[in-house]
Amino acid sequence: MIADLLSVGHITHIDIAVAYVTTGGARDLLGTLRGSLAAQWPTVKKRWLTSFDYCRTEPLAAQALAGAPNSSVRVHDGIRILRQKCVPTVPFHPKAFLFRGPDRHVMFAGSGNASRSGLNTGHEVGLLLDCRPPSAGQDRQGKATLTSAQNWYDGVWNAAVPFDTALADRYRNIYDDTANLRHPTPTDDDTIGEEQRRGALTPEDLRKLRACSHFWIEAGNITRNLGPGRPGNQLMMKRLSRVFFGVPATNVPQNSPLTQMEIVHGGVPKRDCSLTFSDNGMDKLTLPVPGAGGPASYDNEALLFKRVGAGTFRLDLGAPAQRREWLRRSRALEASHTMPGGRQWGVF
Repeated sequence: MIADLLSVGHITHIDIAVAYVTTGGARDLLGTLRGSLAAQWPTVKKRWLTSFDYCRTEPLAAQALAGAPNSSVRVHDGIRILRQKCVPTVPFHPKAFLFRGPDRHVMFAGSGNASRSGLNTGHEVGLLLDCRPPSAGQDRQGKATLTSAQNWYDGVWNAAVPFDTALADRYRNIYDDTANLRHPTPTDDDTIGEEQRRGALTPEDLRKLRACSHFWIEAGNITRNLGPGRPGNQLMMKRLSRVFFGVPATNVPQNSPLTQMEIVHGGVPKRDCSLTFSDNGMDKLTLPVPGAGGPASYDNEALLFKRVGAGTFRLDLGAPAQRREWLRRSRALEASHTMPGGRQWGVF
């Protein structure tokens, strides 16, 4: 829908108000807008209005929006919400997408948040008002409705709190607190697919995979997929570990590609890393090639992935003392696991 809207006319302003934003939703939305606006993308003025209600907005999602060119993010009632540990006095619940240009004014409003489900996969209902020539001079009621919606947005925007570094840090402290990560509030992206029903992980396990910023795993013996005498780079993980890497817990055939991502190790980014649902029923992550952006070998190492952006992860290898600390932090969240072969993994 959004791509179709932006394929016609010249847009100079984007104003979006949603109850919350997930990292997957931000990645999809920014990708759609960037692809649709093409050369206009850097110059279009973008305003994003959201909330911290119930800790549903993911910190990295808000940062991704703020990092887009010519973008500003504000948070409804942000200071009071933080004082109240993200429990709102009056919930912020709009889902409104407004687009403006010299001869066009568009509003799409409905039930979908800026989550992957709300934008792409869930059952949602929306209403579209599009005022452009020749209708712009004829449909007075439509034009008045759009003007009213824009006035509402401007008023709420002016009263909202800018999402600056200080506000982001305060929110992340609450979001990353043990009390929140032990029982993360569900979002639209926390769905139950067939793979989950087979007992791979519980719904609460999957919410922790989505909400936590760190994922660690004992690599074990990596298959020599790069040839005899060369260390391998395909890490086998528990089925549905994919959720940490931004992939929904949906049922897919074996050998299905799941996503591409960027993994940074030692300051070197590798943008061609991939995640696949393997024919052995496990999620297979292709890591940076050893010695060519990756470490000398992954065999019997403990790997720590930190989510640093939408689709970007930092990879570190851990010494024994660090492994024990990762395990301790995961156990505090009831988020440590052992695979049938004995390899441990967890999130925090």
